[in-house]
Amino acid sequence: MPDALQRLTDLILVLFVVTSMLAVGMSQPLADVLAPLRRPLPVVLALLVNFVLSPLLALGLTWIIPLQPAHATGLLLLSVAGGAPFVPKLAELCSGNLAASVALTILLTGVSMVFMPLALPLMVPGLHADAWSIARPLLVLMLIPLGIGLALTPGDGSWLERVLVFVRGLSNLALVPLLVLLVGLNLKVVLGTIGSFAIATCTLYLLAIMGVAWWLGAADRPTRNVFVLGAGCRNIAAALVVAGTNLDDPAVTVMLIVAALVTLAVLLVLVRAMRRHGLIDATTTEAA
Repeated sequence: MPDALQRLTDLILVLFVVTSMLAVGMSQPLADVLAPLRRPLPVVLALLVNFVLSPLLALGLTWIIPLQPAHATGLLLLSVAGGAPFVPKLAELCSGNLAASVALTILLTGVSMVFMPLALPLMVPGLHADAWSIARPLLVLMLIPLGIGLALTPGDGSWLERVLVFVRGLSNLALVPLLVLLVGLNLKVVLGTIGSFAIATCTLYLLAIMGVAWWLGAADRPTRNVFVLGAGCRNIAAALVVAGTNLDDPAVTVMLIVAALVTLAVLLVLVRAMRRHGLIDATTTEAA
């Protein structure tokens, strides 16, 4: 029975990742997505935060805080995984600039596909996989669906609009059983994180990287809030793909589940605060 549930979990994970990236690609016209990427400052800041400062922060925390090795590995995986497909959804919830959020997601996802295979073998002890073995599932499950979605961007009244609604619904539908199965199959190990430093370290990492993003984002205020959401919403799907295909320790997956729950709680509070105080509307509308 556990083996059957594990296979079901793997299938639902694939379904969630593929539909999420397909929906991100289809959600905005390509011209609208490319426009924010033509502005050098936000692009440079996004790359700096997500692929320089984020890994350095995670490495620093793993050196300072006595995490279990598997928990440290999970945090390092998160630190190099940018471009979560949730970012556009969060921007939509707080009336943010959807085109900017999709552009940021595509930028960070694309760079993550290259950066993760190169950085992880150097950062994660015991990860002996070559760069291609890490890149292959990310390419197949994330980058190719993203590219297909961009090629199929629907227009007004197009039948592709109905396809996009269906794909989004399928992605949302897959998320709940995925989290339930991931927690259920690893419940004993999840409970074992209580009293450890895992939850506190995830929270500290998340607040620190978002704080840095908020501070640096002041240099480009029109995209500041989407920028913060992009830094805080790590690509847990990509990290799970790497953990599932290159690491055998279930405790790494558990750390990613803990991080997912912490991230969800913190970002929902942040989005609510931004919406209540009008922070998103005051900044992102200038970029439209």
